[in-house]
Amino acid sequence: MLSKLKAWLWELFHIFFRHYNFPCALGLIPVGRPGPESPVFVSGNYTLTVRRVLRKLAGTDCYLLVANSRGSNVWCAVGMNEFSEYDIIDAINVSGLAKRVHHRRLIAPVYAAPGVDVKKVKAETGFNVHWGPTHLDDLPRYIANGFRRTADMFQVKFGLADRLEQALSTSLAYSLTIGIGLFFWPSFFLKAIGLIFGVYLLGFVCYPFLPKERFYLRTATTAAILSAALWGLGLALGASPRVLGVWQGVLLAVVLLQAMDACGSSPLYKTTISHWLKHGDYHSLFDPVIDPEKCTNCMQCVIVCPKYVFAARRGEVKTVVAVAPKECEECLACVKQCPSDAIFNRSGRYKGDVKSIPNLEFLVSRDWRHLQAEDRWIGATTVERGGFPVVVEDGFDLLAAARAPLAMKEA
Repeated sequence: MLSKLKAWLWELFHIFFRHYNFPCALGLIPVGRPGPESPVFVSGNYTLTVRRVLRKLAGTDCYLLVANSRGSNVWCAVGMNEFSEYDIIDAINVSGLAKRVHHRRLIAPVYAAPGVDVKKVKAETGFNVHWGPTHLDDLPRYIANGFRRTADMFQVKFGLADRLEQALSTSLAYSLTIGIGLFFWPSFFLKAIGLIFGVYLLGFVCYPFLPKERFYLRTATTAAILSAALWGLGLALGASPRVLGVWQGVLLAVVLLQAMDACGSSPLYKTTISHWLKHGDYHSLFDPVIDPEKCTNCMQCVIVCPKYVFAARRGEVKTVVAVAPKECEECLACVKQCPSDAIFNRSGRYKGDVKSIPNLEFLVSRDWRHLQAEDRWIGATTVERGGFPVVVEDGFDLLAAARAPLAMKEA
C-alpha cells in the first residue's frame, strides 16, 4: 500500500512539474526476458516518459533504448535541436545494441520525426527507424497488432488525462512565477493563483466542447462563462462592485494568457502570438503544398503527419498531395523526412521553433507559384486504405481501395 502511495505521489509530482527537465539514466533497458529477435523501442530520457513507456511495455519481451533528450519530452527536445539522429546513434553504439539483437529495426516515437534523420541512423548503424503510434496509450495495441499502426494511431490525440496534465503543469508554472507575491500580499495572490488554476482547468477540461478559435470565438466564450460565474460568486459573497471590477480584470488577463498559451501548448495547434493577435485563430503559419515533379511517392510525409494533412493519389498518377493544409500543426516532420525537398510553403512564413532542419529557411520560403494548380486537391474526398488517407478520383473503386494494401517505402 505504501509503495503504491509513493508511486502515485511520484507521478503527481512529475505531472505538476512536467514543464521542467527531469533526466534519467541513458542506456538499454531489458523488459521481461528479451532475446536477439526481440523488438527495440526508443525513448528520450525524460523520467516521466520512460517510466510510463516501461509500464506500457510490461508483459512484452523487448528492449527500451533510452537516448539523450536532455531530460525533456521528445517533441520539445527535437524543436530545440536537443534530440536528433546523433543521440540515437550514440545510444546504439554505447549500449552495444548491435550485439544484443540480430535484426536492425528501431521503433521510435513519431513525435521525434521533426528532428531525426533516419537515413543517417541507417548509414551510421545499420538500424532502420520505424515510427510507433502517436499516443503512448496505443502502444500495447500497436504491439498486439503486429507492430503496425491502425488509422487512429496516426492521428494526434489530446484526451482528458492529457488536458488535465497540461492544465495543472502550466498553472503551477505561472503560480510559481508570481508566488513571491504571497510574501507581500498573501490574500490577493492566493486568490490569483486559484483563479489561474480555475481558468486553465476549465479551458482544458472543456476543450472539446468550446467553439474553435475563429475570430477569438473560443477566447470570448471562455471569458463570458467565467466572467458570469465570477460575478455570481462575488454577489453571493457580498463583494463590492469595485472589488468585483478588479477581479474581472484579473480574470480577463488570465483568460488572455491561456489563449496565447494555446498558440503552442497543445499537440493540436502551433502558431505565433502575433498571428493570434492579428487573426484570432490558431492556424499554422506553415501552409504545405507538394511539388508533384519532386515527389518520389515515398509516403514519408503521410506516415509522420499527425493531422492527415496529406493523402495519396493511387489512380494513374501515384504521388502525394496536400488535402487539408489548414489542419497543419507545423511540426515540420514532413519537411524533415521528405527525401527530395518536395514540400513547399504557400505562406512563406513559419513559426521558427524547429531548429533541427539545417536548410529550413530556404525550404519554407521558396517560390511556390508554379504549384498553384495543386490547390485543387484542398478539401478533396479521401478514403482510408491501410490506415492511410487516399484521394478519391474519377474511376476510383472505393471497395477495392478499402481492401487493398497500400504499398509504401519503409524508412
